[in-house]
Amino acid sequence: MKIFSVVFSFALTGSLFSQITLSENDFAGANDTVRISQTMDPVIDYTLTGPNFNWDFSGLTAASQYLKYFQPVSNSTILVEAEYGFTAPTKYKASYFLESRDIPIDQLNQFLPAELSDLNQFSRKTADSITSLGYSLSVNGQALPFKSDTIETHYKFPTNFEDTFSTRGYTFIDLNPVTDFKLKQYRQRTSVVDGFGTLVTPLGSFEVLRIKSVINELDSVYQTFFGGGSWNVLPQTIITEYEWWAQGKDEAMLKIVAIENNGTAQVRSVEYQDIYLGLDASIEENSFEFNVVPNPANNLITVESDLAIEQIKLIGLDGTVAIKQNTTNLSKVAIDISTLQSGVYFVEVVAGKYSSTKKLIKL
Repeated sequence: MKIFSVVFSFALTGSLFSQITLSENDFAGANDTVRISQTMDPVIDYTLTGPNFNWDFSGLTAASQYLKYFQPVSNSTILVEAEYGFTAPTKYKASYFLESRDIPIDQLNQFLPAELSDLNQFSRKTADSITSLGYSLSVNGQALPFKSDTIETHYKFPTNFEDTFSTRGYTFIDLNPVTDFKLKQYRQRTSVVDGFGTLVTPLGSFEVLRIKSVINELDSVYQTFFGGGSWNVLPQTIITEYEWWAQGKDEAMLKIVAIENNGTAQVRSVEYQDIYLGLDASIEENSFEFNVVPNPANNLITVESDLAIEQIKLIGLDGTVAIKQNTTNLSKVAIDISTLQSGVYFVEVVAGKYSSTKKLIKL
């Protein structure tokens, strides 16, 4: 009995103080998709952390959702692909790109004599890091690449509790000859893995590492629209990102971004992984129609679409991805579901920048 008690006590202690390690395999790659819920909880306490910590955010309520799509470089234009694709120098060969908000194009459009849109950030994932290589930006409908002269590191692997690192990024954006406007973006990132333990969200309970990143950004702009051409330094921006990562989930389970304003941190966004809730009304223009036959089904289903299908996921009600299948330029895909348990699943189909979801009943 004493031996059993000692062994049980040791096992319990090991469970309480165990911690996970993250590698590149826990982060998304090209063609992966993650369903994200968005909310703005004014009372959420995101600063508390530490070893063997319990973060209970189960009360979060989604206000909207979107599908985060890690697009392959081949989805970009020929000009952009030439800078970040197979023909690019090794350090600029991107693994995927994502939509970005790092440059305030909405504000710039208010005074620039050019229309800016479709800001994308290109990233490279390797066995030891994920780095930010630069952007593409559409100027009057033409997508242009802007590579970073100094490449910022977002994550380093393996990632363990109490790891720290600092990195910086420098990007120069020149819109000439379309318009006489230039932007210098300088970012200094300091990251620390400041906690581990259990995270509870509406999706479930997960063993996580908590990563805190403080980003000091100092930008300068050059323009000739208001007086003579001159460089102007913009006010310094301090952004803090809090991320809770679990193994094998492709993206942070929860991410909270705060921005410092007059010495006070204000939450800019709260996003977390979730099941499909039908809250994508704000991005209906990015949806499309597809069919799943038969439905209900027992052994085999066929997914058909007028668009070329790039990825299909079958997701359980608990948010677990039961089946993920990537395809190439196929409009009709057969999937074997015979091994799935009976129940309700979401069939999520990605075709280019479009995505749609339908329910499937497995008999």
